[in-house]
Amino acid sequence: MSRPVWNEQFQIDTHEADMNGLARLDALFCCFQEAAGHHAHDLGVGRQDLADQGCLWVLSRCRMQIDRYPTWGQKVTVRTWPCGVERVFALREFEFLSDAGDRLGSGVSAWLILTRDKHRPMRPGPFMQSVPPTRAASKPEGVLEKQANPVGLSDLRLFYVRYSDLDVNRHVNNAAYVRWILDSFDASWHDRSEITAIRIDYISETHLGEHILVKAQAMRADGTQAILGVRPDGDQPVFQAGIVWRARPSAHD
Repeated sequence: MSRPVWNEQFQIDTHEADMNGLARLDALFCCFQEAAGHHAHDLGVGRQDLADQGCLWVLSRCRMQIDRYPTWGQKVTVRTWPCGVERVFALREFEFLSDAGDRLGSGVSAWLILTRDKHRPMRPGPFMQSVPPTRAASKPEGVLEKQANPVGLSDLRLFYVRYSDLDVNRHVNNAAYVRWILDSFDASWHDRSEITAIRIDYISETHLGEHILVKAQAMRADGTQAILGVRPDGDQPVFQAGIVWRARPSAHD
């Protein structure tokens, strides 16, 4: 019998930890994506189920709040559940829990079902008829509304799409964009600051060999900052993120 709420445990391994001994944000995105995929399969709407109908899942938007980053070697449980359909989006909530049951973070995500040949969006309702939402999303507006167009951006770093950035759909994996954001700031910045919240929208597919320029507004006094990834020739947006920085606990010592 399918499970309405999915629980899956992960361990923060060496390759997923940063220089401060904490899980990287992109690693947490990978854990959530893995758990979401396994749950979709359990519910009968997994990758192969959609492929049999000529479609695929794509993560379109995600909002994640990190209350406390897990440490290297720590075991983390991802708890996730579907929470309804809005327009072309299938919504899914998630939490990160410690072994003791403490919540380390949470979020809500919006997924698209696209045709495999032309990547045309499909209404998710017919696909999700046998998957009733476990409960309504607590704050679906956190991903449903568009982010404001950022202005006053400065160039941070130019990235070249590599083989290791690609996923099974042969375009850049959602976690790679998060890694690009992290890599756009130097080590001294990461020694002082960490991301406590992120809202990221995936606007356009990117493929092997492309160049993507990451641009950013100056961080505001409240720690918020807008990030934009564009194709340098024409400034076509590829992804947009709004992040919130906080001082690392060690920065107060």
